[in-house]
Amino acid sequence: MQSIYQAMQTLHQRYQQAYEAAGTLPRTEYLSNWDAPCYRGKPKSGEIAWQAVEQTPALDFSGVEKGLEMPIQASVQGFFNSFYAGDLMVRFRDQFLVLLQVMHPEDGERLQQNLIGHVLMKQRLRQPITLFIGLTDEDDLLLTVNNETGAVGLEYVGKEQHAILAGDMEMFLERLEPIVDQGE
Repeated sequence: MQSIYQAMQTLHQRYQQAYEAAGTLPRTEYLSNWDAPCYRGKPKSGEIAWQAVEQTPALDFSGVEKGLEMPIQASVQGFFNSFYAGDLMVRFRDQFLVLLQVMHPEDGERLQQNLIGHVLMKQRLRQPITLFIGLTDEDDLLLTVNNETGAVGLEYVGKEQHAILAGDMEMFLERLEPIVDQGE
């Protein structure tokens, strides 16, 4: 079994290769107030090419864990603190997904604040704690990880996970198929 870092590295390599095979580069919205480490080249039409780069230092979740008085699933930490990158469009079986990624340290802080809000909502609803890692093409349908078991699944906002896609993050990441966005 490989580490989350290795699984993310492999996924980013496959993603980059899919774009190279299509003769293009992955693009993301250009935010001029961020000098995102993953940005490549010059912005064009409000977008910029990106390539995954290792996070140094890695996003630290200790403050989140202390504030919530609970550990954050190690696989979720590894998912978000391995690389700076644009979001990844992928397919898992027939399910379209957008895996959220951290582009810049400030983006990591914003992500952590949103994760805290998600956990507090789950606690208020007395539901098992999950952590979101992505979105689907369906409104309010999130890709989440069960904080206790590490299972990757789908849930509607405010509801419990209703479909388990993989028993753990590594298995999930290995089965993803990159989708090349050919633009509008």
